[in-house]
Amino acid sequence: MRTTCTSVAVRRRILSAAALALSFGALTSHAQVGNQPGSGFTTVLSSAMRYAMNYEQRFALLAADELYMQELLRPPNPGSNLSRSNPGGGMQGGGAISQQVIKSDYLLVQLGGDGEGFMPFRDSYEAKGRKLRDRDDRLLKLFTKNDKGRFEKAAAFSSDSAKHNLGNVARTINIPLLAMMFLHPRVNERFEFTDGGEETTAGRVLRKALYKEVARPTLIKTSRGRDLAMTGIIWIDPFSGTVVKTELNAADPVVRTQITVTFRKDEALDLWVPEKMEEYYKAYSAIDDILATATYTNVRKILKSDLEEK
Repeated sequence: MRTTCTSVAVRRRILSAAALALSFGALTSHAQVGNQPGSGFTTVLSSAMRYAMNYEQRFALLAADELYMQELLRPPNPGSNLSRSNPGGGMQGGGAISQQVIKSDYLLVQLGGDGEGFMPFRDSYEAKGRKLRDRDDRLLKLFTKNDKGRFEKAAAFSSDSAKHNLGNVARTINIPLLAMMFLHPRVNERFEFTDGGEETTAGRVLRKALYKEVARPTLIKTSRGRDLAMTGIIWIDPFSGTVVKTELNAADPVVRTQITVTFRKDEALDLWVPEKMEEYYKAYSAIDDILATATYTNVRKILKSDLEEK
């Protein structure tokens, strides 16, 4: 039985302009800011919100090569011989019990003419060193040529690719841009943002915005249809508003997950693009942890003007 930490409907609900008709004017007027923000935090947050709004206007499609490394990790346990004289119980070691490497064509698709967020698609061509198909850019071609059934066909590619994932957790919120788009004016009123102070990373001073979802119903649901509030951290360049790193946490009585994404500046594209997405999943009924790291290279930006008209 597979466990899911959210509803598949998050794909189109997450940034629905129709459901959340917010002003693009004063960007912090809707977002909730926690008590006693530090000096300049509101200004930094406003800058990051403008950044998120502008980001989705920069491309229609963002394509990349994805290297997806996964492992099932068994934590150590105290064994079965616990006693006062043997408190360790014959400690049994843990470690990786299964590993998987998947290579895929990865695509982030900008939804709607006015922008409704991003929908990801994955088309795997190699798993555990075994060739799955010929690489022919079939995923990208669906959208650049505006194939009438592009979303359905791309979803089928993604479904086939998911069959190679390790573990029994269905992954539906592992979208590199998801947490960043919580800053967008269409949805930021659903979250409370609190000043997390400064953190120096690679010689760069960043401002942390801690967020928690406070609106109900929540954007995503548990496997049983219950509200599932998201929390996390967004690391922001205080001078430009650029989002450099994000963390997203979600948990219900069945599964918990943490997704961390780091971005890099692509000079050729003049765009900060996802570089690495680290995932952690733990199903409460399972012994093993699921760890995964996706890295993105050969990132290409496709503009709306590059798409074929049908």
